[in-house]
Amino acid sequence: MQRSIELTPSWPLLLGLGLYALAFLFGPAAAYFPFAFFLLLSLGALLVLLLHNALTSRWGLPLEPYLYSLARLLPLMGLLGLPFFFFLPELFPWARPGATADPILAHRAPYLNAPFMLLRYVLFFTLFAWVLLKLKPGEHRAEVGAWGLPLVFAAGTFLAYDLFKSLEAHFYSASFGAIFLLSAALLALAVAVALAASRGTPALMGQAQSHTNLLLALSIIWIYVEATTLIIIWGADLPHEVEFYLRRLRPPWDGLAALWVVGGFFLPFLYLLTDLPKREARYLLPAALWVAFFRLFHLAWYLLPALGRGVGLGEVLGFLGLGLLFVSRLRQP
Repeated sequence: MQRSIELTPSWPLLLGLGLYALAFLFGPAAAYFPFAFFLLLSLGALLVLLLHNALTSRWGLPLEPYLYSLARLLPLMGLLGLPFFFFLPELFPWARPGATADPILAHRAPYLNAPFMLLRYVLFFTLFAWVLLKLKPGEHRAEVGAWGLPLVFAAGTFLAYDLFKSLEAHFYSASFGAIFLLSAALLALAVAVALAASRGTPALMGQAQSHTNLLLALSIIWIYVEATTLIIIWGADLPHEVEFYLRRLRPPWDGLAALWVVGGFFLPFLYLLTDLPKREARYLLPAALWVAFFRLFHLAWYLLPALGRGVGLGEVLGFLGLGLLFVSRLRQP
């Protein structure tokens, strides 16, 4: 008997990891932006999956294959984020020498320190992996969705504080985590809807109207939290908080803000109100792709000013590498 052994060292995986590693040659900040985007995509997929299970929904059935594929990359994203712990002073103001001379950073030092942050990071991704094991494609697990959704949302909120909010020395906002997680859920939902719609109207299983309404509802909730956070911080006029927005409302970031507000909310909002995307996949597909694409600009507006850089070759390599990983996972049966 002849035995053939296939070692499936998928070349997209190896090439993707190689390109991601090359991004670090341009500095850890170059790899951080792509890492953040794909981390939010996989975390958002887990949140949407938990919502689907909690509601025992029908709208989630055609999206399940894509949501599970995206969510199951979350543990891998956790591993790919570990190298950043070797470069904490280059990324985070609180980790730099002499940071405790700043009264605000000194006050936050018991929480924002490398050992405690690493411990939280490991615990959060262990929780995500454990919740994923409780879910099963093709089955509604309402109980897991009911307790898993608030648990993952709470852990994701603290993860957003650790990885993204603490890039800023003084900024604080209780709704910061909610903004990121709502954006992540909107991104994952849009990607899953686009992938399902690309196969045609029958693949949506008659749920095009529900998908359109979900995209619309999540967009409204996200922009509401975004706008109220700005209004509250601007009205309070505390220097250590309002400087976050002052920095991002100056050129060139003010143009990027206008781009994601108009292109990321108002235009798709008006289109999703029409009947076209609720009827056929060919009308829903471009709207879902549009929404997903503008999540990139939204994240760039939040992270790039804090990282002190624009988009260069390092970021492009990081996006290509992680994009290959995700595409190869989606193509697996």
